[in-house]
Amino acid sequence: MDKEKAKQIASRFAVDYKQLVKAVSWGVDKRQLLSIVAQYAAAGRTFSAKEFLQLSDHIKANSGWLSGLKGSFNYSMTALLSTGFDDPYSGFEKMQHSYQLLVDHGFRKTAFTYIAAITLVSITEDTEERTRTAVQAKQIHKKMKKNHYFLTSQDDYPLSILLARQDQGELIDKIEFYYSKLSEGPFWKGNDLQLLSHILAQSNSNDWESLVERTFRWFEEFRSRGLKVKGLHYPLIGLLALTASPQELIEEVLILAETLNQEKLFKWYRDIGLLIAGQIVVREKISEDQAAFTSFAVSIEAVLQAQQAAMIAVMSAGAAAAASSGE
Repeated sequence: MDKEKAKQIASRFAVDYKQLVKAVSWGVDKRQLLSIVAQYAAAGRTFSAKEFLQLSDHIKANSGWLSGLKGSFNYSMTALLSTGFDDPYSGFEKMQHSYQLLVDHGFRKTAFTYIAAITLVSITEDTEERTRTAVQAKQIHKKMKKNHYFLTSQDDYPLSILLARQDQGELIDKIEFYYSKLSEGPFWKGNDLQLLSHILAQSNSNDWESLVERTFRWFEEFRSRGLKVKGLHYPLIGLLALTASPQELIEEVLILAETLNQEKLFKWYRDIGLLIAGQIVVREKISEDQAAFTSFAVSIEAVLQAQQAAMIAVMSAGAAAAASSGE
């Protein structure tokens, strides 16, 4: 990605952000709005305030009175449906059915369950497959909680759906391997590192050591460029490690991050600028080279969606709390 293309992306981002601010009610967390626009930018979709509000209203009108989809979290789900489905209205119906399916199989009613429901729809073909995946995902989540009781919570729901499609024989061992090995390096133990280990477990490679080494290299590359790597960057590092080596993508990520951060709207959110830049570069990479990623591209795409939506859910604590009691 050259500087000219980065400028075009940043300029389009700023225009879409202004449209979104005018479209939604005041009081929505700015970080949430930035992340919503990022979904459109990463997906290469043009933002339409009219279409966005029509879908948002449809979701509200067809959700229960106590549903978290009535609040500001609605906007995040609207964006996720708009960018993830050719027919977002059909996608919403499938998400509602999948949400109830997950609840029926032991998942709690939370914002992350809605995210998991979208992930479930994205990676399965029919109700039968969704049911099998939901059952397997719940078993995986229980195993996660057994190994890391205080770290495992509802925010692990979306990736447990993805992990349900992996070979179950060595899955938990693989997750534990990544968590343990990475904690021996510069990564801090905790929920962010657990999320990173779940992302790396999406890889079909049997060479676990090499993936750990590549993950270390991404961390050190960012640090060598003067960036302070925080826990919120761990998922991005995982996505980048799954996609390519630092030598292949670091310049593109940094060029776009720097260009985005020159926009006034990122003045106090430079960390988010880096996250958004990384997501856009990763999605562009897998789009350009589908043959190299084959079916793995589906997993990376789903991880991107789950990560973006989860980030929004965490940022909008009030919305997440509302969704936890919703239906």
